[in-house]
Amino acid sequence: MSFDELLFQLENAPSVAAKTRLVREFADAHTAPIIEETRATFFYLSEDARQVALEGDWTNWQPTAPMSYLPDTPLWYRVERFPRAARLEYRIVVNGHARLDPRNPRVAPPGFGPHSEMAMPGYSAPRELTDSPPRVRGTVEAHWMQSQILGERRTFWLYFPPRYHPRNAYATIYANDGDGYLRYADLPRLLDHLIERGEIQPCLAVLIKPNDREKEYARNNQYVRFLANELVPWVDDNYPTRAHASARALLGASFGGLMAAHAARRRPNLFGCVAGQSGFYSFQHDALMRDYAATQNRGIKFHLVVGSYETDVRGEGKPEHDFVAAQRRLADLLQSKGYTVSSAEYPEGHQWGFWRAHIGDALKFFWGR
Repeated sequence: MSFDELLFQLENAPSVAAKTRLVREFADAHTAPIIEETRATFFYLSEDARQVALEGDWTNWQPTAPMSYLPDTPLWYRVERFPRAARLEYRIVVNGHARLDPRNPRVAPPGFGPHSEMAMPGYSAPRELTDSPPRVRGTVEAHWMQSQILGERRTFWLYFPPRYHPRNAYATIYANDGDGYLRYADLPRLLDHLIERGEIQPCLAVLIKPNDREKEYARNNQYVRFLANELVPWVDDNYPTRAHASARALLGASFGGLMAAHAARRRPNLFGCVAGQSGFYSFQHDALMRDYAATQNRGIKFHLVVGSYETDVRGEGKPEHDFVAAQRRLADLLQSKGYTVSSAEYPEGHQWGFWRAHIGDALKFFWGR
């Protein structure tokens, strides 16, 4: 039975008991939301809710108008339209309290959640997220150093690829928000998959945990000096890296994406690749872009992705928080300066579930076989 057929039967049901039975039988037979082409029907059952709404990527995490309620039933529902390739996260808001959708078994990575997750028919997750575990796994080691430049202890993790050998020479990924890329994106597992399938060359990864990310990633040159003068030299001195800018990539999301682009601009001799995911490039009224505009091409390769629903990331209506428009401005500027740029938008939101799905795209763009 489709949802429209349910509504038709409810209109003709002879009693309240019959309506309740129809609704509960339908709910037991379906998970939420019900997805048909570009239409998603959300439904929630409650005998005593005063108001039920939705919040999600497409609402900038502000509650929608109340869902429709069918009198004499426990049914609340709402129909939304999305692009066929959309992957979105959301919650049900019941009497002002947000919660997971009890009818949806899919839960997104917990970085900003927990959130319920939905995918439209045209969405296709990359193989590294859906395939069985790699036959051979790399290893991860925890490290720390006392930074003289920052005056504090810095924690980071090192990823070594399967069949790592100290006589080989490896490209290196440096990830801002390294704890997030470790916990929510499972970066080591993604790298194992990509390497096993031969889609990228074996590489190392340095996952750097922030101590105060809003300070460190706010175009902070002290943090750049820590990377360039302490962390990169330590890694190069202790492990078999390819010590060339084209073999070093900076990876970051949101504020971390801004910092990746800023650090490469300041030290292009060290970092030749930038993977910016939903970068906060509009920070300080496009200061990063003015910096790039004032200099000649530094030979950096850029892989930029943003979700098309990231037009008001903090839900405050400020132009600076339109990450879609900011990425378009940055990509246009970089291309006009002759940089190698891949810039793409996907029907998703500001989420780890989005970012982890496109790490492989960036690495194949930089170092694909």
